[in-house]
Amino acid sequence: MKLIERLFGKKDNAGESIAQDKLPEWLELISRQISEKIEKETSSFYPLIEKTLRKIKNSTSELENAKPEGRFHLKMVKVASSNRDNMAKQVRMLLENITIPGEKGVKSIAAFHESTIQTLGVCLENMMKSYQYTKLVYFEESKNVITDVNSLGRLLNDLIEPINSRKQVLDALAKAQELVLVIRKITLDIGQMERSIKENEQKIVSLKKEIEEKQEAQNLLYASESWIQYTRSKDELILLENDAEIKISEINSIISPLNKVINRLKQLSDSGRLVLKPEDRDALNLCLSCPVDVPPGFFIELQKIVEGGVLNLPKTDKILSHIQHASSSLGDKKTEYYAIIKDIELKKDEISKMKIIKDEKDVNDVLSTLRDKLMASEKELDTSRKQLDSLKIEIGSKKRELQDHVSVIDGKMKIT
Repeated sequence: MKLIERLFGKKDNAGESIAQDKLPEWLELISRQISEKIEKETSSFYPLIEKTLRKIKNSTSELENAKPEGRFHLKMVKVASSNRDNMAKQVRMLLENITIPGEKGVKSIAAFHESTIQTLGVCLENMMKSYQYTKLVYFEESKNVITDVNSLGRLLNDLIEPINSRKQVLDALAKAQELVLVIRKITLDIGQMERSIKENEQKIVSLKKEIEEKQEAQNLLYASESWIQYTRSKDELILLENDAEIKISEINSIISPLNKVINRLKQLSDSGRLVLKPEDRDALNLCLSCPVDVPPGFFIELQKIVEGGVLNLPKTDKILSHIQHASSSLGDKKTEYYAIIKDIELKKDEISKMKIIKDEKDVNDVLSTLRDKLMASEKELDTSRKQLDSLKIEIGSKKRELQDHVSVIDGKMKIT
């Protein structure tokens, strides 16, 4: 009584309530009470079953030892005796396969009933075929065997009745005890998930603070004199590279008016109608591929070729004027161009030696790594929160299901 009061608390008009953590003990108490009642109600059947088994054994022996009474055809006696032997065989197999359990609990009763009723069913199915022939000669003896075997079936039905009458409650108890374990596991999972979420939230706060600190360091770096000098040098490099492009454009503009002459000369050289010295042939190819590398002396030789008339070109005076301009100005332009290229190389070397470049790369690499970690942690946090919501929905569903089963056990009992 004290245990029940401790489990239930005080009763009121609305019914009884029990805390979730007290439920396993209550279920075990109810299960034990029902088991004790069932054991008490079924205890008297085992002696009756044992007595019936002895009776079956005796009636089977009487059948085996029976002599035909009356006038029967010899063939009928042989058929009846053969089937009598089969009946006896089936009964012996039945008796051999039945063992009264030492444990008399609900599970033992159910298991004993299931196995015995199955064995009995097989015995009767096989025996009834032989009974149809056996009873023609050994009527009373065979009928007694069938009656005794059937009485065993009735006893087995009586044995299982206390369980069957409480099947709904027993099933609810089993399911409730199973759900208690499931809910306990989900509760542990929820606790673990909540701890994981808290740790992840703290990690995200720490990462954000670290990112903020690195961004401040980055801002200080961009405001430093070293960075200003670096950006100034980069701007100077861009200007130098633009100057180099301008010089290349100027060189191209000196040579481009001669493209028609140069292409004509190349055609004659490639066809073998005009043989050029190797250095002039190389210079000719440079005019088409890389004008900035054409040696100015090539245009003196080009002037001689044009003046010789081998190219058969109209307006040679204008062409010669362009050649003379190229010959006189290309050298200076090339000198200016290569001077700029040298300045570009010096400026690149100067920039490459600036420590600020590595400092910026290090800060950016750290920031990139931190942001990747933050993104991964936020994604993990989002997934964990969804899993937590799912677990809470699941545990709510399981608790409602548990309450349904508890209500089957005790309609007034509420879980708090």
